Amino acid sequence: MTHKPDQLAAAYLDGLPARPRRRYEQHLLECEACWREVSLARLGGGFAGRVTDVAPPGTREAIRAVLTAAATDDRPFAERRHRVRLVLVSGLLAVLLALAGGLAAWRPWQTNTGSTTASGSTVALAVASFRADRLPGTAVPAEQPPDLNALGLRLVGASTGTLNGAPVTVFAYRSRAGRRLDLYRGTRPIPETDEAQELDGTEQAWRTDLAGVTVICGPQDHTELLLSSEPQLVHAAGTLLNII
Repeated sequence: MTHKPDQLAAAYLDGLPARPRRRYEQHLLECEACWREVSLARLGGGFAGRVTDVAPPGTREAIRAVLTAAATDDRPFAERRHRVRLVLVSGLLAVLLALAGGLAAWRPWQTNTGSTTASGSTVALAVASFRADRLPGTAVPAEQPPDLNALGLRLVGASTGTLNGAPVTVFAYRSRAGRRLDLYRGTRPIPETDEAQELDGTEQAWRTDLAGVTVICGPQDHTELLLSSEPQLVHAAGTLLNII
């Protein structure tokens, strides 16, 4: 199909009616060019929204103005992308300079005493979503999904959202025989649950079973979850993705 990814992405981000939106989101799973366009736009928009508290006055508005102009610009996409990147880099430098005076070091591997309970809630929510065959969010992920064709799994859904208050990206896979696997990728470490068992005696990953669903968390930073009702499938995917 001949189409213009930049124009379709702009229309999608501006807000399409429900039916065309669903068709386009299905198309995104198959078209790398459109996926890249939407990802770039979301990256820029998200960055603009996050600099409000730390950047100099007017930085967020300037970034958003350029992104909006780029979406309707008639010039070739390569030229527009170059302009957007220049603005994003400038904004990032402004943020770093603003933070340089008093930013405390962030150590994500340090957790408080209540982390195990929070982790249990996160895993329970992920298991509940898997059992209900639903994804925690409707936004299109910025990252490309891992290829699990070697395991006979194809991508059937993807979204970004929140799980127990933490941002996550979820990829849902299914085989022709109906075997299912969900992959969660977050930005915050998930400490071990009380019932978890370390795999192969290492500190790289741990496993737990809840309500008939096997969960593996890893790799070393423990920011990824694999879920399936078939333990062997979870282990195979964990090995393929270097989570185990």
